[in-house]
Amino acid sequence: MISVVAGFYGYARYRVHRAIHELPAKLGADIQQNTEGFTYSQSAGGKTLFSITASNAVRYKQGGKAELHNVKIISYGRDADRLDQISGDDFEYDAQTGDVTAKGKVAIDLQAIEHGTSGPSQNGNKIGSPMHLDAMGLTFNKNTGIAHSAGTVTFQLQQGSGSAVGATYDSKQNTLQLYSNIRLRTTGPKPMDLDARAAFFNQESRELRLTDLKSRSGIRQLKAGRTVLHLRDDNTIERVDASDGVSAKTAGDRPAQVQTESASFLLGPNNHATNGRLTGGVSWETGGTSPSRGTAGQVLLTFGPNNQLKSAQLRNNVDLMQLGALEARTTPPNSGQPTLGNEFNGDGLDIEVAGGNKLQQARSVGAGQILLAPNQSVSATAAARGKTVLTAGQFQAKFTDDNQLSTLVGSAPVKIVSSRPGQPDRISQSHDLLATFAKGKTTTLEAAVQTGDVQIDEGQRHATADRATFNQANDAMALSGNVRYGDAASGSSLSSNTLALDRAAGQTTATGDVKTTYAEQKSGPAGAMLSPSQPVHVTAQQMVQKNSTGSVRYVGRARLWQGGNIIQAPEIDFNRNERTLEAQANGPERVSTVFVQTEGQGKTAPVEVTSDRLRYRDAERRADFTGSIVLRSADSTLHAEQAAVILLPGPVSATAAKMPAGNSPNQVQNIDATGHITLQQAGRRAIGNHLVYTADNQKFVLTGTPSQPPSIFDAEHGQVTGVSLTFFNADGRVLVDSSNSASITPARLQK
Repeated sequence: MISVVAGFYGYARYRVHRAIHELPAKLGADIQQNTEGFTYSQSAGGKTLFSITASNAVRYKQGGKAELHNVKIISYGRDADRLDQISGDDFEYDAQTGDVTAKGKVAIDLQAIEHGTSGPSQNGNKIGSPMHLDAMGLTFNKNTGIAHSAGTVTFQLQQGSGSAVGATYDSKQNTLQLYSNIRLRTTGPKPMDLDARAAFFNQESRELRLTDLKSRSGIRQLKAGRTVLHLRDDNTIERVDASDGVSAKTAGDRPAQVQTESASFLLGPNNHATNGRLTGGVSWETGGTSPSRGTAGQVLLTFGPNNQLKSAQLRNNVDLMQLGALEARTTPPNSGQPTLGNEFNGDGLDIEVAGGNKLQQARSVGAGQILLAPNQSVSATAAARGKTVLTAGQFQAKFTDDNQLSTLVGSAPVKIVSSRPGQPDRISQSHDLLATFAKGKTTTLEAAVQTGDVQIDEGQRHATADRATFNQANDAMALSGNVRYGDAASGSSLSSNTLALDRAAGQTTATGDVKTTYAEQKSGPAGAMLSPSQPVHVTAQQMVQKNSTGSVRYVGRARLWQGGNIIQAPEIDFNRNERTLEAQANGPERVSTVFVQTEGQGKTAPVEVTSDRLRYRDAERRADFTGSIVLRSADSTLHAEQAAVILLPGPVSATAAKMPAGNSPNQVQNIDATGHITLQQAGRRAIGNHLVYTADNQKFVLTGTPSQPPSIFDAEHGQVTGVSLTFFNADGRVLVDSSNSASITPARLQK
């Protein structure tokens, strides 16, 4: 469309100039009386340049004016390639001012002719269709070479028609200026309406400048404060430069609007765009099934057949957001409201397009950052506050058929930062990234897989692995391959086959060959089996840690030990902060607890307890066993239903661990057992209902019930029964309380 306008102005300038510019001088020199059938022509180099004919010419001596009637001016061109004709009923020539003025309407027909075939004696081979113009009040001055019309100029082209008000043509400067109300409507399958406030054409630079351009074609609109068309010799457009606030808008099912300070387009044959450049700050917004909005300092475009977009290169502070359809309608840009879209930020982004509007793939130029939309399963409140940010040295993205993000590949250095209110940021770094996306109301992250030297930090927690998978739906991170994990808050470190960091559930889960170490602490309250002065080690098939409470459950052949003390069970619940643990049997798999005792002369001997359940509180140094208890030491075996074991206090720091052996941690201080007591020692067997053991003097106190008093059976001395029996392990003495009066019968049984 614009090329048609440019062609008209260039065409008119070249041909009308020669027809009108040279007419006044000839008229003033040769016409001096009433002449019928006036004819004049001018030639150069054997070729006729133009001819003038009039049915009547009158020269007025007074005032030096002449009138011409029924005038026809034909220009053949210097290269015999034109057949342009200007015709009108009445013209007036003023010899004093040099003005030649048409008194009425002037008709102008511009026609291109094949080179060398135009002239008075031949019709010429026409090229294309003529351009017809009508003008009122045309004045040409032979001294200045300027033609001017203050009235309306109308024109008709093969592709359309238009008009303007006021025109000035400067033959010396080779310029044409249209002053106001420029209108053009093209015809064809896609008609276009073009309006401009003013136009200026320079033949030497072949530039057509339009002021305040507005164009409309169907659902498309374009506006620009200043537009420059750079024309080729054949008046086709080579380049279009627009500036001073350029905006374009498209309506319909896929509405779009673009704003930029300036734009430039290169055009090939048939006005097909080949390249485009938008500069000075570009912003855009699209609607439909794949709405988006964005900004960039500069955008470079390439086009394919039928002016369809092939690629876009976004540069300088690129910000691009893909939105859900509902989000695009309800959240205006720059509103300050949170949006549920995926947003890219970076120095550059290259986009490939198929069919003019289908996104194929995108690649960041240099480092980029992507702010992910919250998963739809997250509550609206959490969605408005939480966020996940991906950064990489380079991103490569692919899209679905409806322009939704499908896959995203990131290369080193890769970082994922996941933020939730009230929790420390989780930062995962790696060499590579592969992310897949799920389609819904908003395209959301389905999974992000990081590989190559994966490192994760979350507050005081740190982990490494070969591979990590981020699940946005539950804000969880799954690690595998050489997993290492540390928690400074609990002083723990572990290794496992896999590790899951589930922040939504607030827990950490390790599976497969789990090995955990809780390091010794510099200070802490006195304890025994979980003393802060020594590290605690745990192995199991699975570990589940509650991050808020610090409690940890170990499942599957769980084994916990500190120093020589060992606890084995199907399940162990451990809390380092509170220094407590619970162990639970499962079917035939029972709880086994081993205390290492230091006996005389520094010798150590284990005390093993099997039970259905164990509860230990280090602050009380108390271990409670329940369910078919069997306690085995070096010289005895105890059976009971319940037992409470009190341990001696241990040192409160690592430096205090070098205490005398008799006061070392984990020593049994007291045992209090109840329920179907059976104590088996070498050569004797005791039964009762309640047994208390004191380690200081190796004393046992055994009691029973009125119906079943305690008794001790010795193979050599027989059986001893009483209200209570007290016997000493060191020398074999037995004290028998035989009555309610608490009289005691001493006895000595051989051990």
